[in-house]
Amino acid sequence: MLKNGDWVTAQIDNYHVVGFIENISEAHNEVFITKVANYVEGVTHSLKPTPKLFTVDRVEKLPLTLEKEDWDCLIDLAIQMGDERWFDQLVERMLLDEQEKIKTRSNPSPFKSDGFYSENLEN
Repeated sequence: MLKNGDWVTAQIDNYHVVGFIENISEAHNEVFITKVANYVEGVTHSLKPTPKLFTVDRVEKLPLTLEKEDWDCLIDLAIQMGDERWFDQLVERMLLDEQEKIKTRSNPSPFKSDGFYSENLEN
């Protein structure tokens, strides 16, 4: 399920666009993306952030996750600060992140977990 703020990729002809979702129009099955890079023949090219409209079927969410140690550090910080709301949000997001990692392993994306394109899906 795509949502505002998700980092995504979309294929245009022989290259990919990388950006984040600004808005979703479910009525028109469209996604408004702010493009920040193009990925052409193994090379990433930064762009001036530019809005672009895509149909939902052309957009794929990038697998952006944190490592377990990173989640642990953030959760420890929330505990130290006594921020119960942030703690709850972090735990919820960490669990969703772990579920996403499991789904990604069973359905590999052409993008590696660090956000860079991989020609070899087994990496």
